[in-house]
Amino acid sequence: MDKLAIAIIKRSHGVKGYLRIKSLSGETDHFVSLKRVFIKERDAEKVFTVEDIRAVSPDGLLIKLKGIDSPETSKSFVGKEILVERKYASQLKKGEYYISDLCQCDVYKGNEVIGHVKSVINAGNADLLEVLSKNGEVLMIPFINRFVDNVDIGNGKIYLMQDYEAP
Repeated sequence: MDKLAIAIIKRSHGVKGYLRIKSLSGETDHFVSLKRVFIKERDAEKVFTVEDIRAVSPDGLLIKLKGIDSPETSKSFVGKEILVERKYASQLKKGEYYISDLCQCDVYKGNEVIGHVKSVINAGNADLLEVLSKNGEVLMIPFINRFVDNVDIGNGKIYLMQDYEAP
């Protein structure tokens, strides 16, 4: 089952085990319909039933999960990611991509593979693709139209502009 991280647990809230979470996408509408979520602990994912969820700020939410009933228990989840099945994640708009999908892509200049996306780093104005090149160097490529020509998630390919020159 394909899962995506949709939120990070920021802190415990109140005496009933609520968790204050922050949406990773900035979108919160899709949280309302959640019935179950997964929290990754070490090498395993634990499934939780959602008992309650409410917005407390534009990108902040409170969530109550079955089995987490005290501040002591909820504090043990701080810093962990909340995952859901892909179909329950925020719907993408044109030109938006899930980071996990970008990290499955090879990066091309023309027909030549220059490397593979290791991660995506939020750098303020633009995300940066951290690309491990064929020769082992790490390239930081701004994920903007000036440098990226086309993204083909279905085929796992990101094409750079022909005039792109690696630093």
